[in-house]
Amino acid sequence: MRISIGPRPEVTVRPEIKAHRPPDEYIALLTKSESEFREYIRDIESDPAFEKLLSEGWVKKVHFRGRIPHHLYQEFRDKEFMEFLKKHNITSNMDWEADFFDRNARKKAQELAVKYRVPRGELIKALEYCRHLRLSWDGYEEEVSEAFLSLDEPDRLPETPQMSVQSDESLAVLAELLEQYSISEEDFVEHFLSSNPEPFDIARELEIDVNVVEDILEALEKVQILSAMQVNVVERRDRRSNSEVQPIAVVRRLKDPPRAEIQIDANEQYSSRYNVKEPDEHMSKDEAALMEKLKMVNQRRTLTFRLISFIYEHQYPYLVSGNVLHLKPLNQARIAKEVGEHESTISRILKNKYLETPEGVLTLKFFCQSKKEVIERIIQIRERTELDSGVRSKPFSDAEIADILEKDYDEKVSRRTVTYYRNKIEEAPKFYMRRRNVAGKTHTSPLHEPEQNVRRNTKS
Repeated sequence: MRISIGPRPEVTVRPEIKAHRPPDEYIALLTKSESEFREYIRDIESDPAFEKLLSEGWVKKVHFRGRIPHHLYQEFRDKEFMEFLKKHNITSNMDWEADFFDRNARKKAQELAVKYRVPRGELIKALEYCRHLRLSWDGYEEEVSEAFLSLDEPDRLPETPQMSVQSDESLAVLAELLEQYSISEEDFVEHFLSSNPEPFDIARELEIDVNVVEDILEALEKVQILSAMQVNVVERRDRRSNSEVQPIAVVRRLKDPPRAEIQIDANEQYSSRYNVKEPDEHMSKDEAALMEKLKMVNQRRTLTFRLISFIYEHQYPYLVSGNVLHLKPLNQARIAKEVGEHESTISRILKNKYLETPEGVLTLKFFCQSKKEVIERIIQIRERTELDSGVRSKPFSDAEIADILEKDYDEKVSRRTVTYYRNKIEEAPKFYMRRRNVAGKTHTSPLHEPEQNVRRNTKS
C-alpha cells in the first residue's frame, strides 16, 4: 500500500484585531462644549447619590493647587509602560534601552516602530514616558520616580517643591546665558526654538562660540522638559463673562528667558479629579452607573490634557512668540498617531474647545494648520519681509520653500507638493510672476498681517 504525501498546505493565520466601541454616553461626552461639560458635571454633583458616595468613601474629589506634574493627567503610565514592553516583547532586543532613552528617540519614532514592530501611536506614548524618566539621570530621581502615579491614587501623590526649585535653577542658567551673550528674544525663538537647531549654523548666524550654543541648547532642553511636565493651577483674576466660550486652559507668555506655560483656573473643573473605587456587589445600579459617569469625566479630562500637551509641544515656538510664521503644519491624523487615539475621537475632542492665549481665545482647531496655510504665509509674509528689507533680491522658488518647510517646520515635502498647494493660493502666483512684480517694485500685499491672522471670532 502506497501512501502519497503531497506538499503541506500553507496556512496563514491572520491576527484578529477587535475594536471595542466606547459607550455612546462617553462619545457624546467628548463632543460636548466646555459649557455643556461643566453643566454635565454640575448635574452629577447635585445628585444626592453623589453626596452619598462621597460620605461613604466610594468617591473622593481631589483638588490641586500650585504646580503639579503635567503628565499626572495620564493614567497609570508606569503600568501601561510595563504592559507595553511585555506585549511587544521589547526587552528581548539588547538595544532597547539605548533606543528608547535616546534624546532623539521621538525623531526616530517611525524607524523604531518598524524595528520593534509596534504601532507608532503606542510607541510615542512609551517614548514620552522614557523622556520623563530621563530626568532622573539629571538629579530628579526622587521626585520623578513617584510622579508616574495615577491621579486615581491621590493619597500617594508626591509633593513637588524640589522639582520647582530645579526648574527655577534651569531657568536662571538659561536667562544668564542669553543676557551674557546679548541674544534677543527674536533671535532666541528663531534659532533655538526651531525644529532642528544646528549648533554650528546658530553659532555662525549669531557670531558666538559653538560651545556657548551647545550650553544654551542643553539648558533649554531641561527647561522645556520641566515645562512640559507641569501645569500651573492658579486663581484667575480676569474671569471671562461669556459663558459660551470657556477656555480649557490659559497659555501665559513669560520673559527672562522667553517661554510659555499652561495654566488652569483653580476654580474650574480641570483643577480637580475623582478618585473612584471599584463598585461593590451590594451597590445599587444607579450608584454604579454614577461611578461610571465619574470615570468617563476623568477620561475626558485625561484625553483633553494629553491633546493640549501635544499641541503645546508641537506649536511651542508660536506660543512663545505669537508670530504666525512659527505655526507648523499639523493635521488631525498626525495628532491621532502621536496621542494614540482614533481620528474620530480626536475630531470629537477638538470641537468647541478653546485655549486662551495673549493673541485671544483660540479654538484648538486653530492649531491644526494645513500645509497650504503655512506655504501661504511663507510667500505672503516672510517673502515680502525679506524682499523689503533687502535680505533677498528675488522671491522664493518652490524648491526653496520645500527646503524652508523641512528645515524650519520639520515637514518634509517635495517641490511638486509645494507647487500643488501654491497653485491653490490665488494670492501666490508663480515664481516668475512674483519676480516680475519685484522687478517692477509692485509687491502684492500680504493676505493677513501677523496680528490679524491669529485672532479668531470666538463665536465661529
